[in-house]
Amino acid sequence: MNIFSPNYEVQFTLFSLSHLVTMAVIAVVWILMPYTLSRGVSKKTDKRICYTMAAVLVGQYLSWMLWEALTGRFTLHLSLPLNLCDMTNFLLAVLLVNKSRKLFEILYFWALAGSIQSFITPNITFAFPHFEFFVFYLQHGGEILVILYFGFVLKYRPWPICIIKTYAWLVVLVIGIYIFNLISGTNYMFFMVDTPHP
Repeated sequence: MNIFSPNYEVQFTLFSLSHLVTMAVIAVVWILMPYTLSRGVSKKTDKRICYTMAAVLVGQYLSWMLWEALTGRFTLHLSLPLNLCDMTNFLLAVLLVNKSRKLFEILYFWALAGSIQSFITPNITFAFPHFEFFVFYLQHGGEILVILYFGFVLKYRPWPICIIKTYAWLVVLVIGIYIFNLISGTNYMFFMVDTPHP
């Protein structure tokens, strides 16, 4: 079986054995990495970890877009990074580089709310070990790992008031994406219930 084929034989099945095992393995990483590093890391080690995670987040998404382009699956209706998890992915890469506490306060909620939901009920076509399955879980598992790293290792904390700020930015984002959907006929962030699949 060609794991890069756009006609892969095995379709993804929700809560199949491979799905459950994948989630369990990633959950173990979520626990082990923050626990192992919870006593703190040197500035040099922290920089290496952060830059590595940023490169992985950006690299996996760009590789997925390249795969879609090479296999003829790329479409402006589905492939732009305009869903919440995709935008969170790139903003987390920025956070890993600039260590902005204000950005963390927003992404903390976006990543936990959006990525965990996608992590449990993914919107993908192909099952493990297809390339699409691999990059999807690398992205969503990685997004949560970044938040856990900042929370348990770097000791960043969101304040309750941040919920209001996060919601306000989300409203701005939703309005922008909704207008884009109306103009382009797309369905990013799954707002347009009656929009047919291209």
